[in-house]
Amino acid sequence: MPYPLNHWLATVGFGLAFCILASGNRLRAEEVDFVRDIRPLLAQKCFTCHGPDEGTRESGLRLDLADGLFGELESGAQGIVPSDPQQSELYQRLVADEDLRMPPLDSGQRLTSDQIGLIRRWIEQGASYRSHWSFEPLDPTPPAEVEAEDWVENQVDRFVLAKLAREGIAVSPAAPPQTLVRRLYFDLIGLPPTAEQVDAFVADRDPNAYEQWVDRLLASPAFGEHWARRWLDLARYADSDGDLGDKLRPNAFGYRDWVIQAINADMPFDQFTIEQIAGDLLPQATLAQKTATGFHRNGLKNTEAGSDQELDRVVRTVDRISTVGSVWLGLTVGCAECHSHKFDPLSHRQFFQMYAFFDNVEDVDLKTGHGKVTVATIAETKQRRETFVHLRGDFRQPGEKVRPAAPEFLHAFEPRSGKPDRLDFAYWLVDGDNPLTARTTVNRYWMHLFGRGLVDTVDNLGVSGEAPTHPRLLDWLAQELMRQGWSRKRLIKLIVMSATYRQSSQPRADLVDRDPQNRLLARQARFRLDAEGVRDVALRTSGLLDHRIGGPSVRPALSADITAYSRNRDWVVSEGGDRYRRGMYILYRRATPYPMLQIFDAPDTTASCARRDRSNSPLQALTLLNDPVFVECAQHAACYSDWQTDVDWIPQAFRRFLSRDPSAAELARLRVFYDHQRQTLAEFTEAQVRALCGESFAVASADQHDLREQAARYLIYRCLLNLDETITRE
Repeated sequence: MPYPLNHWLATVGFGLAFCILASGNRLRAEEVDFVRDIRPLLAQKCFTCHGPDEGTRESGLRLDLADGLFGELESGAQGIVPSDPQQSELYQRLVADEDLRMPPLDSGQRLTSDQIGLIRRWIEQGASYRSHWSFEPLDPTPPAEVEAEDWVENQVDRFVLAKLAREGIAVSPAAPPQTLVRRLYFDLIGLPPTAEQVDAFVADRDPNAYEQWVDRLLASPAFGEHWARRWLDLARYADSDGDLGDKLRPNAFGYRDWVIQAINADMPFDQFTIEQIAGDLLPQATLAQKTATGFHRNGLKNTEAGSDQELDRVVRTVDRISTVGSVWLGLTVGCAECHSHKFDPLSHRQFFQMYAFFDNVEDVDLKTGHGKVTVATIAETKQRRETFVHLRGDFRQPGEKVRPAAPEFLHAFEPRSGKPDRLDFAYWLVDGDNPLTARTTVNRYWMHLFGRGLVDTVDNLGVSGEAPTHPRLLDWLAQELMRQGWSRKRLIKLIVMSATYRQSSQPRADLVDRDPQNRLLARQARFRLDAEGVRDVALRTSGLLDHRIGGPSVRPALSADITAYSRNRDWVVSEGGDRYRRGMYILYRRATPYPMLQIFDAPDTTASCARRDRSNSPLQALTLLNDPVFVECAQHAACYSDWQTDVDWIPQAFRRFLSRDPSAAELARLRVFYDHQRQTLAEFTEAQVRALCGESFAVASADQHDLREQAARYLIYRCLLNLDETITRE
C-alpha cells in the first residue's frame, strides 16, 4: 500500500508502507446463548459421534436436535434438565470419572473447564434452546423507538441506535460532503467523482439533493458494471477453462453482458435467480433467459486429452450445486458431498438429492445471430440419468438411488409435478418461506456498503458461521427486499439514505477497546478499493477511461516476461480505447491471471467468492509505480491536462485525484517536490528525460521547457496515483 503524501515525497516517490490492523475481543453478553455459545461447542466436540451423520453416529444419540438434547437416553435418564445440572445426564458425563467421561480421552475432543462451566451456566439459566438463527423463519420485528429522533433518516437507523444506546455508545458525526460524495460514487458506480461533480454536490442546497444524487447514480449505466463485477465473483466467472489445458472461452462475455443488463434494469432478484438456475426451462424461454444459465458454465472444465470425461462431468455437477448452495443459501453445502454435514442439518443423502437437479444437464452453445458468436448455456438431456448417492463422494461407488428434492429443514419443497426439475428448485430458493436466500443477499449488500456484513461470515450463515450483530435489522432488511419486489436498487437506496451510512469513518478513541472492529456501527468503514477499482480510479482521474459497456474481454499491456510464458504468447495488446476499458473487462485467464488484479487480491475464480481479501503488501506500491497502465495514466494526465503557467494547477490536480482540497502542509510539500524536480530536470538532456518518463512520453510542443515541465508534472501525478487515499474508500 502506498505511503501518505509526506512520506512519499520524502523518499521522492519510492517509499513502501505497512499497516497493522488492530483486532479486539468478540462482544459477548453475560447471558449464555445457545446458538452463539453452546451449539458451536457441541458441533466442535460432540457432533462427530452424535450429530447428523448416520454413518458415524453412536448410541443413536443426536445432539444436533432438541429431542436428543432434552429427551430420554438409553439409560432412562434425561439428557438436559433445565435449571438442574445435577439431574442432567449429559452434563454429568462431562464431569464424570475418567472411564465414564465424555468425550473419550482418545477422541482428542475433551472440553476445557471453562467450556464445561459455560454448559453448566446455560443449564442453570434454564437451558433455553432454539434452532440455529438462520434456519428460523424471518422475524421482521419493527424497530424500537429511540430518543435521538432528530438523527434518524429511516428505519435502519432505529435498529442501529437502539443497540448503541444499550451499549452507551454515541454515533459519529456525518461525513464531510466531499467524503460523502466520493463514498457514494465508489459504492454505487465504482468510480470517483470529478472535481466538478464534487463542487456541484457541495453546492446543492435542495432539501432533497442527497436523494436526487443517489437516484442519478442508481440510474447510471456504470452502476450495472460495478455491481455485476461483484456478482461475477460469486459466479466464479473467468475467460478460460482452468485446469491444465486452460482453453480460452472467447464468448464467455455473453453471460457477463447479461448480468450487467439485468442489474441496470433492476431485474427483481427472484427473477434474476430463476433465470440463472433454470432459464432454459421457462415457458417460451428467450435467448437472454437461456444465456442466464451460463452461470453454470463458469466453473472449471478439464479439456485435457485423455482425461476422464465422466469424472469431469461429476466434478462440474458437484461444483454447480455447491456454488448454488453458497451463493443463494449462504451455506457450505459442498461439505456434505462425502458425508453428512458436520455442523448444519444437511445429510449426505440430501446433498445428492440436490445434485440430482443438475445430473441431467448438458452444455449447449447457442448461436446469437451475430456471426460466429455463441453463448454458453445448459439444457436438459434427452435421456434421463438415474442419480445415486456417491459413497464417500466417489461416483464409482453408487449407493442409494435418489430423486431430486430440496432440503426441507428450511421449508417445504412443493414441485409443480411429480417430476421435480431445476425450475422447481429455483422457485424453492426464492420462495417467501425460505429464510436464507433473502438473509444471505441483504447481508452481502450490507457488506459492500459497510466493509463487513451484519453476519461477518458472509459465505457461511450456517452453524459454524458467526451470529449476526443486528439480527432484527437483518431480518427487517430481508423482509423489505421481498416486500419491495426483490428490487436491489431499492435495497441499496434504503441503506445509503440512512444516517448510519452517512457517518464519518474517522477512528474514535472511545471505540478502540469497546468496539475495535466496528460491529456496532458507531462509524462508517474505511477500506481499500478492489483490484478493478484501483485501476479504474487511475483511468478515470487521468482522463483515459473508455466508458463503453459490454462486449468481449480486452488485453491491456503486459510485461514481456509474462507474455513470453507459453500460455500468454497469444496475448495481443488491445488497441485504442479497448486497452483503457474498466477492469472488469480484462481477460481473466485462470492459469495466468492479469498480474495487477492478482496483486490487489482479485479471486482466482476456481470457486465462488463472497468476500475478497484485502492484503497490504509492498508489491501493491510497486505496481502503482511501475505497472504500464499507471505509468500511462500519469503520462496522459501530465501531457493533456489543462496547461497553466501559474502554480495553481497543483491543488487542482490534488482535487482531481482525491476529491478534496489539499491542506496547507500537503500543498507546501507538493510545491517543494515540484520545484525540486524542475531544478533537477533542468540539467537533464531530452534523452534523459524520456528515459525517466518512458519512451511513449508525449509532448505538447517541441519546446524543451515544455518537455521538462511535463516531466515534472508527470512525477507529481505518479505521486498522487501512489497515495493510499487515492485508492481508498472512506
